[in-house]
Amino acid sequence: MEELIPKLGPWRLRLVSIGDDISHAISETTYPYKNGADLEDMGVNPERLKFSCALCNAEYDQNFEGLRKWFLSIFPEPVELVHPKHGTLKGFPENASFVNDRRRRYCEFTFEFRVANIQPDTQSYADPYEANFEEAMALNLEVQEDIAVSMQQAGVPDIKGSSDWSLIDAWGSLGDSARSFADSTRETMGKLLGTIETVKAPVDAINSTIDYMDSLSGTLTKAIQECCDSFVTLARRAGTNKGKSRASTATLVANATSMLAALYGAPESVRAAFATIAASTVATETAKAISDDEKKMGESVAAESIVVDDAEGRELASESEPFLLTPADLEDTLALAREFIQQVLPQAVSPHRLKKMAATLSDAVLRFKMEYMTTKTINVAHETPLHKIALDNGLNYKAAERLCALNNVKNPTFMKGEVLVYEE
Repeated sequence: MEELIPKLGPWRLRLVSIGDDISHAISETTYPYKNGADLEDMGVNPERLKFSCALCNAEYDQNFEGLRKWFLSIFPEPVELVHPKHGTLKGFPENASFVNDRRRRYCEFTFEFRVANIQPDTQSYADPYEANFEEAMALNLEVQEDIAVSMQQAGVPDIKGSSDWSLIDAWGSLGDSARSFADSTRETMGKLLGTIETVKAPVDAINSTIDYMDSLSGTLTKAIQECCDSFVTLARRAGTNKGKSRASTATLVANATSMLAALYGAPESVRAAFATIAASTVATETAKAISDDEKKMGESVAAESIVVDDAEGRELASESEPFLLTPADLEDTLALAREFIQQVLPQAVSPHRLKKMAATLSDAVLRFKMEYMTTKTINVAHETPLHKIALDNGLNYKAAERLCALNNVKNPTFMKGEVLVYEE
């Protein structure tokens, strides 16, 4: 392996020693009149690399003044560092120190280099809805293929260009096993189409983005996804009426569970297909709800700092309705989705995809809570208005509505004793 020549920006380095400094961002929550604290690791701080270098003789004459002026300059963009062990890195130099001896034409200097950019392996963030939507699309195609294989094993021809399962009656050559499979699947299609005709799927339905095969297996797979998309429409109505994502997820899970129970007479592979697609739809729609809620929460928290009137009471902006979502609401939504996914895993066509989608939901909830829902418990000695409690803890007084929801109390109110508050 070719040895790397150490460089910092335009300067070659004559190294005396090198070192690394790794530190973690530790969140500390302390409590009045209690010893110790709760600690939580929030990730790794930017890595700090330490260097001790030397300039001597001709290098000293040519580079000392220029190097010193370079360290005194402002760096508008990350500087490139060639590290003998870690390779090429981007970041910013800091804390340079020079020990200069003009008589000996020698200078020893030390500096620290902070590595820039978020580490993609531990801190990258992808929208959970987009990630699960892609998994749902891939899973549909795998289910379609699994249905085609099960049809072949049962002796039912997966006729290309045919989408009408009622034509089974015309196939007199089918054996008993094949006819049993075909008849029960046709009955299943009737139940799926009944739901589809009653409730229209939303415009962003999963089935609208997938090219299904023009065959009996493709028609069945599409009908299963369309049925689940119809359940999404009902779920969104429930969420809108009750103002909670939990209500939406609960409605979706209830409808999917009810339909799965109604398909008790369907072939095992068809039931597995419905269970798999239903679970992926629950995971995808829950991811959308979490993603939407995070955006609403961000807008709501930002709106708390907007001044709505001046010192004389004249209106400068309209008061916005706070978006109230507690960590408990978020955890309940996640639990409902994960429980349904867990129930169908034993019969799922692609359990590894469903596990991945469930993990995406958990990661999204964790990120959401760390961003907007990090809480601490304080002890309030006297009856105190929540607005003042909010101000005393670095929050805007408008955050009182969120504190009411967090503590499950009605507003306006005074609180005493242990009170949950959001951290700044």
